[in-house]
Amino acid sequence: MRAPVLLLSLALLSPALAHGQAFVHPGILLDAPALQATRTALRAGDPLKTSAMAAMRLSPLASLEHVATPFARVECGSFDKPSIGCKPERDDAKAAYTHALLWAYLGEEAHARKAVEIMDAWATTLTAGHANSNAPLQASWTAQLWTRAAELIRHTSTAWPQADARRFGDWLIAQYLPDIDRMGPCPGGNWHASGIEARMNMGIYTDRRDIHDRAVADWHTRLPTYVYLTVDGATPLPRPGCNTPIETLWFGQTVMAAGLAEETCRDLEHTAYGLAAYLNAAETNRVQGGSLYQAQGERLVAAMEFHTDMLARPVVPAWLCKGKLVSDVRGTLEIGYSHFAGRLGQALPHTAAWLAAHRPSQGDFHFLWETLTHGSALIE
Repeated sequence: MRAPVLLLSLALLSPALAHGQAFVHPGILLDAPALQATRTALRAGDPLKTSAMAAMRLSPLASLEHVATPFARVECGSFDKPSIGCKPERDDAKAAYTHALLWAYLGEEAHARKAVEIMDAWATTLTAGHANSNAPLQASWTAQLWTRAAELIRHTSTAWPQADARRFGDWLIAQYLPDIDRMGPCPGGNWHASGIEARMNMGIYTDRRDIHDRAVADWHTRLPTYVYLTVDGATPLPRPGCNTPIETLWFGQTVMAAGLAEETCRDLEHTAYGLAAYLNAAETNRVQGGSLYQAQGERLVAAMEFHTDMLARPVVPAWLCKGKLVSDVRGTLEIGYSHFAGRLGQALPHTAAWLAAHRPSQGDFHFLWETLTHGSALIE
């Protein structure tokens, strides 16, 4: 096994960025210290990381036999009806990220080459963007993953020629950003969360401070409308530009509690989509020297603790979602837990108990392999 050697950041070779501050590379969700910490844990036989790596290696996403299936145009309607290239694009983006992680942690060059192969296949084929009603969400989901894979390979490997890596960034801006920007103000809040993370990542990968900073501003605006705190008043904060009644947006829930999310009473799967994207963006912002965690830490912790508390109860309170919660928050929360409990030492007992029963996580969409990348010792 040969560990990857971090390359000189390409940002250092670029013209000065707006606001005079260069981005950290690699710097999307994971930076060099985080990668090294997991490599060290794996070499030491850490049981948490070792079990998470074993789970990843067993996944079809980790297969070196994976063959990309790119489309010239991806069309996704509600509930994937129609679905032309939607699942192949998502699966290929997940596979590229998985292979990039395997390269970064294990130093097996075949995985770096496979990630490049998948990314180049799409970057030379998709030329007509995304269509139909779910186009902004599909573009967001896949851009969240493409950017992570690309950032890792470009800045920790020599497997990707610089010209191709730059072309990939141009392709993301051309084929994904316009589709994400077509998102209106009123779709489910998880759409906006994914759009924010996708744009933040694209800004970092392409060294576009304007795209990144707009995403950060939207995170500040949108998260407080997605997760409720008592300081907001008797009702949740209104969505900017959306005239849909609050009761409709919150799926009929009128009794509020700290940590309740806009989509809690829709189902916890969609709630997980939203919380994961907001936590991912906060973690990436931390890597880049930002302060999103500090700005809304109380709100994020409340959301994590509220949902894991309710999931552990034998009976859901009658005031919440008519006494019924649908599904689970799935394979997420490791990233938020690693920050608030791991770095800051805060007690998150409900989240700790929930994670203990769900490790190692696999996840889906934009919350993949979180136990491997960010899992830390449980603090109750």
